[in-house]
Amino acid sequence: MRPRLDTFRLLGAELHVLRTAHAGLDRGLVRDTVLELKPEAVLLELCEGRLLTLLAELHGAGERKRGPGRLAGGVLSLAERLVSRVVGSELGDDMLGAIEAAQELGAELVPVDMDVDGILHRIRVKAPLTERLKFQVVTLLDALRSVLRPSKTQRLLSDSVADERTVREMIEWMRRRFPNVTQVLIDERNRVIAENTIEYLHRSDVDRAVLVIGAAHYGVLDLLREAERELGDDEDTASGKHEEETAG
Repeated sequence: MRPRLDTFRLLGAELHVLRTAHAGLDRGLVRDTVLELKPEAVLLELCEGRLLTLLAELHGAGERKRGPGRLAGGVLSLAERLVSRVVGSELGDDMLGAIEAAQELGAELVPVDMDVDGILHRIRVKAPLTERLKFQVVTLLDALRSVLRPSKTQRLLSDSVADERTVREMIEWMRRRFPNVTQVLIDERNRVIAENTIEYLHRSDVDRAVLVIGAAHYGVLDLLREAERELGDDEDTASGKHEEETAG
C-alpha cells in the first residue's frame, strides 16, 4: 500500500499532500517518500501534544499513548489496538515515518490538527448521548469484525488510499448514521487542518512543504483546491495539474 500524492501551488510554495492509511502502511515507505520530496517543512495531522508524544517515543523517552481515558477515548483506543493487531502495525506509524524523514532533512515539524481532548469535547457538546453511544458501539463492532476478516480489512485500508471515491462513500455513510460526530471528527478537522496549513504557508518563507494526513480527510484536498484557485500564484498555479499518483 502506497500513499497518494497530490501537489498544489499555494502562496509561492509547492505543497505536496500525502494521504495515508494510519495503519497498514509501511513506516519506511512514508519516510522514503518524504525524503524524496525534500521539503523544508513537514506538516502533520497531529496536535502539538500528540506530536510531542511521538517524538518522545521515537527517541526512547516514552511510550505511545492510547488516547484519552474517558469512555469515548477508551473505546476508540481499544478499536485502534484491534485494527493494529490485524494489519501488523501501530496506528500512527505513518506519522512516525514522516517525523523521521523531517528530522533527517532538518525540516520543520508543524502540527496542524485539533487537540484530541478538544475533539472529544466538541463531540460531547454537539452530538446527543444516543448518537455518541451508538457510534462507540458500531466502532467497536467494526473493529471486532476486522479481527475476524483480516483480508477484507487490509483491502478496505488499501482502497481508502488508492480510490478517493471509496472513502467518500464511506464518509457519507458515516454522515447519514452519525451526522454530529462526523461533523466534528471529519468536517471541522478538515477545516482546521486546511486553515492551519494555509496560515503556515502564509507566514513562512518555505519553497516546498509536505502535509501528511489520513485518507479519510479528502475534504482537506477540496479546501486546498479552492484556496489554490483563489491564492495560487498566477504564473505558477498548479490547478489541473494535481498528481493523482503513487509515490515510490
